[in-house]
Amino acid sequence: MASIINDLKRIQRVVSVVTRATERCFHNADVSLVTCKYSSGEFTMELSANVLEYYYLDANICCASADKCASMFIASILNSVDRIISKLEKEEKEFRIDVKKYGEAFSESPAAYLSSALMFKQIITGIKS
Repeated sequence: MASIINDLKRIQRVVSVVTRATERCFHNADVSLVTCKYSSGEFTMELSANVLEYYYLDANICCASADKCASMFIASILNSVDRIISKLEKEEKEFRIDVKKYGEAFSESPAAYLSSALMFKQIITGIKS
């Protein structure tokens, strides 16, 4: 039982760090779900957050091993942020093309959002589960 409690505390710290990083890196983040539990022999870690207007971080991991659960959770969050970064880089490229082609852009530069996403990724990459 003590082992389960220690494992649960460890994965709770991981979820807590990810949640705090989400709230600090993305100014108007709306974290709608944070769950960390042990039930029926499995650890569960969940996070759902609207970090930018149309961009979401989602992770829902269940696993019997706390270490594996934490590493899979981090990998899932990193996959979500990589998708966000990819889309923002594409938008920034289109923005720069518009400026070059027309002398002005018809949308706002996503550079600040991209910077936030890159900073978030750096924090999450540094987590040791």
